[in-house]
Amino acid sequence: MTHQELSTKVLAAVRAHRGCELVKEIAITSVEIVETGTSWHASLVDSGAADPQLAASVLRQVSEELEPMFALVGPPVAEERHDKTCDPSR
Repeated sequence: MTHQELSTKVLAAVRAHRGCELVKEIAITSVEIVETGTSWHASLVDSGAADPQLAASVLRQVSEELEPMFALVGPPVAEERHDKTCDPSR
């Protein structure tokens, strides 16, 4: 799944929890785990009107549940954009 697809899925799962309906933004980061391979990590960027501690706790729980089920493909959207528009050699 792409970073955008995974971000959308994880954010929806967080917002489904009571008290986290107003979480605004999360970030998905690829991580390389020694002897295991590539995985991903979710971070809370903007809790919106939700309690930040609650939102972070729910995000950790959701990530632990979903991480084994989904793998990332391709670079994050920002990296794709950077490669295409910020190359000083072009």
